[in-house]
Amino acid sequence: MRVLVIGSGGHAKVCIEALTDAPDCVVVGCVSKNGESIQDPFAGVSVVGADENLADLIIDHAVTHAFIAVTNNRVRAAMLRRCAHLGVPIASAVSRGALVSQSATVDVGALLAAGSVVNTCARLGAGVIVNTNASVGHDCIIGEATHIAPAVGMGGNVMIGQQVLVGIGARIVPSISIGDGAIIGAGSVVLRDVPPGAVMMGNPARRVQRRRP
Repeated sequence: MRVLVIGSGGHAKVCIEALTDAPDCVVVGCVSKNGESIQDPFAGVSVVGADENLADLIIDHAVTHAFIAVTNNRVRAAMLRRCAHLGVPIASAVSRGALVSQSATVDVGALLAAGSVVNTCARLGAGVIVNTNASVGHDCIIGEATHIAPAVGMGGNVMIGQQVLVGIGARIVPSISIGDGAIIGAGSVVLRDVPPGAVMMGNPARRVQRRRP
């Protein structure tokens, strides 16, 4: 499997390390917005071009899979669609330090970082990030291109929509529903359902504003 990583920042380093935990994976290079790197090469991987030249780079480097290493949820979702349009399969990056239940379902393009836990019968959509030391409870459903930040803890039966950001260290009690595009602030404790697009902060989490569509 020859993987082209789309993204070149610090998050891309985490993704490359998780990708290369798979013995059959070779990362051929990174793609950045302008063809320049904002980070030093990591593990021998350097920027090979700009995302505007993605189709040509896939051919030039004999790429079999792509991985979107971008933390911006909207950009990641858009790049998932672009790769599908180009016909390039999407890889997933699962760290050897992640614990994933055999009954869990993980769609393409997910990052399961070191220390992350995905429990029994959880379902993760395409492009989901479960970051360092975050845990997903049993029977949780997480929508496409959502980011579960480091050290997040959630109980069972939580339902999270698409392109949601759950900030560092947040806590979500069981059976909560969080709508598409919501933001949960770092360290917040979510005790009630969250409507789409809401920005929630505090303990207990309260709505502070609504995001623009």
